[in-house]
Amino acid sequence: VADWEALREAGAAIKERALRHLGTPLEQLERSVVAAGGTVHWARDAAEANAKVAELTKAAGSDEVIKVKSMATDEIGLNVALADAGITAYETDLAELIVQLGDDRPSHILVPAIHRNRAEVREIFLRHMADWGRPAPEGLTDDPRALAEAARLHLREKFLRARVAASGANFAVAQTGTVGVVESE
Repeated sequence: VADWEALREAGAAIKERALRHLGTPLEQLERSVVAAGGTVHWARDAAEANAKVAELTKAAGSDEVIKVKSMATDEIGLNVALADAGITAYETDLAELIVQLGDDRPSHILVPAIHRNRAEVREIFLRHMADWGRPAPEGLTDDPRALAEAARLHLREKFLRARVAASGANFAVAQTGTVGVVESE
């Protein structure tokens, strides 16, 4: 896009204006979400937000949460809070899945598993996928397409039986209640 810098600056200006007067658009967003049939839960802090997610998960009769990559959930420590409540959070972002299965820590904000090469990812999948659900396919190679397919098969099982999912949002439109999630992959 030729005018990318102007678009970026316009987006930054909209964000700054919204942050200066955050109460008004948040209340409008709540009204729009409710009008569209949704429910809004407010939390004063991370502990309250985590407790609400655990409460909603248990109310749905589940002890599992399918989790879409979200910096907000990382920042509030949602996975740890859910584990403390006896709830397993399953990561669905490929890099986050690699980190989770490898009992590892993210090494980069945008590419959390960049410190792992494809041979290591293969070994992680072979050793740990079965502990979290569907095992890695027999004969799994370190070909990126084969690794991605193994992750898809593993996660498909989770998606088909999931009762609860958690996602962040990149933006929300207060006037309509629209929530936007932009995926980098």
